[in-house]
Amino acid sequence: NFNNGIMNNSGSSANLLAVSALCNSDISPRLKVGDEVIVPALAWSTTIWPLIQHGLVPVIVDIDKETLNIDPKQIISAISSKTKAIMPIHVYGNPCDMKSIVDICKEKDLILIEDCCEALGAYYENKPVGNFGDVSTFSFYYSHHMTTLEGGICVTNDNELAEKMRILR
Repeated sequence: NFNNGIMNNSGSSANLLAVSALCNSDISPRLKVGDEVIVPALAWSTTIWPLIQHGLVPVIVDIDKETLNIDPKQIISAISSKTKAIMPIHVYGNPCDMKSIVDICKEKDLILIEDCCEALGAYYENKPVGNFGDVSTFSFYYSHHMTTLEGGICVTNDNELAEKMRILR
């Protein structure tokens, strides 16, 4: 389902690589220092720190207590003029409400970075997670659904973004 898969050493590195590429001046649209990225309150440091490392501002929003995933209503409330991206995390293989999130991204012209590191093989409305974002990340760490003991991958249909990730890797 993806035109490009860029392998790397871990899901953590996949998140860092995706954010690094999106912050590169050769990429359009790109993220710039001071831009806000909406992330869920239930998150890992490996999702948040790549944003901080690149001078982006993580805006943490609450989760839905039933799904443990980012709450689309909270996303809408958190959007400001500085918001440039959303980075949902599909927690424990449970897909986020991608219809709502994709609709928000289209309406507000936001970049969508899907953190699928814990959701390899998960589907949302008969479509594999990772197929909704501008770039998506997966992990093959030994405690995840499918393992190579270590490893990660970034996937995208954007050839320019993929090439930038290959160069940065």
